[in-house]
Amino acid sequence: MNKFEDTYQHPLIVCKHELDLSDIENLGQFLSKQMKLSIEIDDKVFFKKRIYNAIGTGEARLVSVKSTLIPEKRFHLQLDEIVLFIHTDFIEIKFDIPLDYFHLSELKSRNELLEIDLLKNFFGQLKSIGIDEVHFGIFSEFEKDEGFTYCWKNIYRIMSKYDNYFELEI
Repeated sequence: MNKFEDTYQHPLIVCKHELDLSDIENLGQFLSKQMKLSIEIDDKVFFKKRIYNAIGTGEARLVSVKSTLIPEKRFHLQLDEIVLFIHTDFIEIKFDIPLDYFHLSELKSRNELLEIDLLKNFFGQLKSIGIDEVHFGIFSEFEKDEGFTYCWKNIYRIMSKYDNYFELEI
């Protein structure tokens, strides 16, 4: 029996990306166009704000992040119910609603995960920016090893070694 199975477990949800992070304005324009969002950009370095409007109804806020704790974390994209922590080559996804890893895993095994409107719409937006799969694990199981850096190679290596892991093609 899985030691986590009878308890709520916060999921770790991540995906690899190939976004150009060299310029926040270009990133904002790209995300706005592809995800069909109006995006407010806040670059804390130069204190400038710009809004890019796209055809669509969604709104988001893209914020530049300078972290000494995790230097690979570059941006936050705040959507209505979801925050994307955009790192150098991967995205960590946090939903504002409580999600349980085992419930998500069960829905995946029944092929019902993509039938939930919130997830179906969000994964469609991820697909529009070139992401084809999303990886799920248990947050509390994730243990960084010595010399760990936040890059996709390390995230994938650690997540995929656990039994409580699955990936979803979107």
